[in-house]
Amino acid sequence: MGTIKKLSLFCFISLLSTFCFARQLCFQIVQHDSAAKELTEQSLTIEDEVLNSFFDYGFIVTNSNATISNSQNQDETLFETGLKDAFNGYSDIFIQIQLFFEQNDENTTTNSELKSINFIVANASTGVKIAENKLQNIKLEHKKNDLQKISSNLVFQINKILKNK
Repeated sequence: MGTIKKLSLFCFISLLSTFCFARQLCFQIVQHDSAAKELTEQSLTIEDEVLNSFFDYGFIVTNSNATISNSQNQDETLFETGLKDAFNGYSDIFIQIQLFFEQNDENTTTNSELKSINFIVANASTGVKIAENKLQNIKLEHKKNDLQKISSNLVFQINKILKNK
C-alpha cells in the first residue's frame, strides 16, 4: 500500500474517531414521599424513562441508586455521594432529580401524586452546579403514559441546558 493511501486512511480513521465521542452523564433519582416507605413504581418508571431518553439523545448514561429522602440535608448528602460516584465513574455531568409526591385526602399511600420535580445539573469533575430548575404543577391522568411524557420533557429541559453549556 502506498504512502499516500496509508496517510489518507489514517486521516480518515482519525476523523471518524472524533465523531465517536459521546459525553457521559450520571443521574440520581431522589424520591420525596412521606407516605411511601420504599421507592414507588412511579419513581422507577421515571428513572427508566430518563435513562432511555438520555441514551436516545446520544449520551453514555449511568445512574446512582434511586433513593428516598426526608429532608434538604439528606438531599445534599445524597448529592455529594452521587457526585463522587459520577466522578469515580468518569462521568462528565451529574444530575440529581428530586421527585416530590403529595398525598391528598382522597389518596391512599400507594396513590400519592407527583406534584413537582427539581433537578440539579453539575460538572462531575469540579462539582460546580451548572443549573437548578423545577417543573411544577404536574397533572397526571393516565399514569404510565403521563410519566413517559413528563420524563421526556424533563430530559428535553436538561438537554437544552447541556447544549448551552
